[in-house]
Amino acid sequence: MSRGYFMLASVIAALNGADCHAQWYGGYGGGGGYGEVGTPYSAAARGQAEMMMAQGAEVESLGKAAISREEARSRYLDNETKFIQLRRENRDEKDARAAEKKQEQKARAALRPPPRPVTALYPRLSSDQIDPLTGEIHWPGCLTGSGYAADRKSVEDALRTQAEYGPNDRTEKIIKDASGRMMHSLSGNYAVLGPVGYAPCRKFLTSLSVEGDHAQEALK
Repeated sequence: MSRGYFMLASVIAALNGADCHAQWYGGYGGGGGYGEVGTPYSAAARGQAEMMMAQGAEVESLGKAAISREEARSRYLDNETKFIQLRRENRDEKDARAAEKKQEQKARAALRPPPRPVTALYPRLSSDQIDPLTGEIHWPGCLTGSGYAADRKSVEDALRTQAEYGPNDRTEKIIKDASGRMMHSLSGNYAVLGPVGYAPCRKFLTSLSVEGDHAQEALK
């Protein structure tokens, strides 16, 4: 920018010199009026000066535009940085709240009493219903139908194995699964049995389903 102004100043100085020369020449040698004489050189110099002034103004305008663009870019980057920072802070705050909530849930869970085992919820079959030494079971009349035959055999075999070799996870699962299937079939006969006939049969199957659990707990 300073170089352009230096060139412009040089041209203006040359133009002024040309005008002075023309004025001097016109005043004393040409017979014309003082200040009315110009030369082709002075006209060209003046035109060049005006062109350079226009170019200087254009350069200045372009410089201002470049500065404006840079300022706009700087503001955009600053806003983008602030936006990213805000998102990061929001995410960190959300994670902190989630972690705090999780800790609160763990604290509440620690205060709750442990769940009761099924053996504490459901009583074991009485000795009149099952002989723990032989595994012999006495079925109530509501479960002696042919629809329960396959599951009855599965339970009887598992009970005999349990009595002979001791309880294990396999016999426990067989008894529990067969009891569940029998209970499902029993629910379908509710209309036939009625509430009075249905309740004791369901209670029997509920206790039978945890017979394996009771047997394993007795060994502890």
